[in-house]
Amino acid sequence: MESPRNVSPALVLKNGEYTVRGVLGEGGQGTTFDAVDRSGKAFAIKRFDVRGARGWKDVELAEREARVLATLDHPLLPRYIEHFEGDGDGALYLVMEKIEGETLEALCKREGALTEDEVRRFLADADRTLTYLHGRAAPIVHRDIKPRNVVRRPDGSYVIVDFGAVSELLHRRGGASTIVGTLGFMAPEQLQGRALPATDIYAVGATALAALSGREPETLPHRGLAIDVRAALAGRVSRALIESLEQMLEPDPDRRVATLRGPLERLSIGDDARAGGQGRSESVRGAALASVPAASGEKNSSEPAPSEDALVKSLMKLLWVLWGLGWVLVPVLFASLGIRRLVPAVMFGALGLLVIATWSKGLLLRALLRHFRAVEKLDNLGLAPAEKNALKDKGRSREASRPQLSPASRGSERPAHQVRIAPPSVGLSNPQSPEGVLRDDEVLGHTEREPPPQARRG
Repeated sequence: MESPRNVSPALVLKNGEYTVRGVLGEGGQGTTFDAVDRSGKAFAIKRFDVRGARGWKDVELAEREARVLATLDHPLLPRYIEHFEGDGDGALYLVMEKIEGETLEALCKREGALTEDEVRRFLADADRTLTYLHGRAAPIVHRDIKPRNVVRRPDGSYVIVDFGAVSELLHRRGGASTIVGTLGFMAPEQLQGRALPATDIYAVGATALAALSGREPETLPHRGLAIDVRAALAGRVSRALIESLEQMLEPDPDRRVATLRGPLERLSIGDDARAGGQGRSESVRGAALASVPAASGEKNSSEPAPSEDALVKSLMKLLWVLWGLGWVLVPVLFASLGIRRLVPAVMFGALGLLVIATWSKGLLLRALLRHFRAVEKLDNLGLAPAEKNALKDKGRSREASRPQLSPASRGSERPAHQVRIAPPSVGLSNPQSPEGVLRDDEVLGHTEREPPPQARRG
């Protein structure tokens, strides 16, 4: 990450608890400091000047960030420490874990376009992060994922930062929306003030595309509203990765993949097909990866498959309906067999199995669904039984050899906090890069290093 700019004289906060060493970044919502506590441990401290707020939208975004950060506990997300008000300076300070490393934006500027393997590692970590955020009881949508808000740690893992633009879906119904995001990386629905889990999928795809091409997404070739991924990356990456990015960058949120699981599975199948089908021609392998023949009754690859979430929800509803009908049908059947006394035991036993099957949002059902889909994809590749077994063994060995995060990067477990900040108390935007946010009253955010233009990239 870029070296912090020194602060002179040294700024001391919270009665000497924290000492500021430099400035990590400055933006329209405040300043992010590089600080240490009395023990020398590093933190990122964001200061927001309440008296300098341009409107209640700034206050709302900052307050939301403090509230959401306090509830997050994941090894690939910055950890909330505390917040406090300044001593008479009219500012609120938000203390967070400092993510050591380099932003994806700085990495691309230094090294140029990244390799496909490096981008795949980013996609795998983004899948873990978004699965956690979107799978909460109140799904959290980041809304501003971009290279500047992604940090690569020294261990190679990728952390998503900047929760100043975050949206809590279930808590925003009926309220006025705010247009937040960065041109080129924001999904089309964000221009309407909408934010869905699929919105973050689009931003991750745009970030991956920018890293692979070394160019901003809005400068790449387009076909209608969609980025022409094939034209942008032709001959530079695998066909499977191009098709995965096309799924993620679909302009229509109803047709876009709802999770990163599908695109990552496509990449895995593409790898296995190349490894197991060395004797096959490229045209046969490409056809197997791109689509299933119409005679099989499957959808073409240009048509999005039903999302896993939708299928699991439908199965869960069906199982509960069948269990309810069982209270009518089972007593009649058992009465005809003379074993009516067993009805309660059978029905409550079925209830226990149903609870296990639907536990944790259908975790068991999701595992079975993914297994059947993987088997179906292997069948569609037309491989011999020996080749199928070889691919399965390779997948198991790859999973077993996948590197794990070091204990130091996992963070300590802690209970979720509930933060209450009374108006006009606010939080700040981004611990690593606070600029680049769109609001109702401006096309794009700006930094303090230059006056805010009418429209510019964030």
